[in-house]
Amino acid sequence: MKQKFKYLRHRDIDFEKWDLCVASTEAPQPYGFSWYLNWLAPSWDAIIYGDYDVILPIFPQRKFGLNFTTRPFGTQSTGPFAKIQLSSKWVEAIVNYAMSTLQYGEFFLAPQTPLPKNWTSTSYANYVLHTLDCYEGLYSGYSTQNKRSIKKANKVALEWAQWSSVDEAISLWKVNTQEQTNITDENIGQLKKLLEFCHYQNRGKLYAVRDEYNQLAGAQFWIHHHGRSTLLLNATSPWGKDNGISAWLIDQHIRTLAGTDYIIDFEGSSIEGLERFYKGFGAHSKPFYMHVENKLPFWARSFKPKTTREEL
Repeated sequence: MKQKFKYLRHRDIDFEKWDLCVASTEAPQPYGFSWYLNWLAPSWDAIIYGDYDVILPIFPQRKFGLNFTTRPFGTQSTGPFAKIQLSSKWVEAIVNYAMSTLQYGEFFLAPQTPLPKNWTSTSYANYVLHTLDCYEGLYSGYSTQNKRSIKKANKVALEWAQWSSVDEAISLWKVNTQEQTNITDENIGQLKKLLEFCHYQNRGKLYAVRDEYNQLAGAQFWIHHHGRSTLLLNATSPWGKDNGISAWLIDQHIRTLAGTDYIIDFEGSSIEGLERFYKGFGAHSKPFYMHVENKLPFWARSFKPKTTREEL
């Protein structure tokens, strides 16, 4: 099998063809679409095969005279995407081609990507829930703790914050969650622009509620696209956390999609306890993978993760 890949600079990418390829996957994650990447990594490039039959975004960076790529903040897995059936040989070939101009590469591979047998790529959990069942059936799969939180929230005075903005939701997250993460103000500023775009374009929905004192108690932003709803922001105040507001908001969202052929994507999380929380809605993991190619010179190699490829 001979593959002839091409490297395209950002200015030369046909975004319409690119997005058609990304959308060819059933209920695709949003991270690979051009409109998503353009907000988070405006200088990304592309590797393509044929007439956008197989594609992979590349995020070129340069430091100390060395070229490398990794995923931008706000993405999870970024390909490869294909209109044809991918095999492990295809995956290896496109990564090898990418590395022909790089000394270091971190490739975050989409769920169900066929991996070569000699790759020891790290897997990361990503929790999803199929909403085809009726609401009562979905609710029966909730954990006892999440059911308890929802009942607690139902007992307090809540009011939908109909006119809340993405900016207000981001501010709530920054005050109550940012310290627990390594996310910078620059990173969250980029995400804010993406969410505002999605809100304006009706590509997403902002849920927000206020307490009896008219203070924002919780906010969530979900991107809706091609049969998938992805949670990109989840923020609560201390009062909201104590009263189960996050679980209540997710339950409200599940209610709106119950009985439809939709995937709710909670993403994963590095924050302790959130994995258990998302699993508690009956979600199961569809892992994605991090594959590393480290061809850095000896003096720099030890500062980055080792290659996750065993030599045959």
